Amino acid sequence: MTSIPSGYPSDQLEAFALLATREKLSIDDMKILALLEAAGEAFYFAAADAVEREEAKDLLRRNGQEERGHAHRLLKAIELLGGEFTLPADVDNPYVQPMDLAGIINADLLNIIQQSEQDGDLQYQAWADAESNQHVAKILRQNGAEETRHGERVAQVVALLG
Repeated sequence: MTSIPSGYPSDQLEAFALLATREKLSIDDMKILALLEAAGEAFYFAAADAVEREEAKDLLRRNGQEERGHAHRLLKAIELLGGEFTLPADVDNPYVQPMDLAGIINADLLNIIQQSEQDGDLQYQAWADAESNQHVAKILRQNGAEETRHGERVAQVVALLG
């Protein structure tokens, strides 16, 4: 199991909340964020498994795949800043939790997720603004823009499940 660096919470929501207090991301912050983004894939895949409509499943899976892509971009950002990190398999990622979301996915939860994705874009843009390495800033901006698209897809899922 990949260990969480000292000073970082083991709970996903607490870890996101801590990172949101950072004006600029450190390499360790980016490692945590990469782990959290990879865990986002597992969440979206579990959400896809919990809905009936194929179109909704596809939208949620696409979000999950892009969350994994965010993690891989963060690995590149870490490298650009002189660090190194390897994304562990899900079984070794301390933020990936097995979950069964059957009966839990509803419009209220999806609306919260949609808002969280929009907030994620804003946070990524703030981190990009504070980043002096323009290549890293570009990565952060791209991840952020995709977070907004994730929220848009979640809104589509709400409409489909209406």
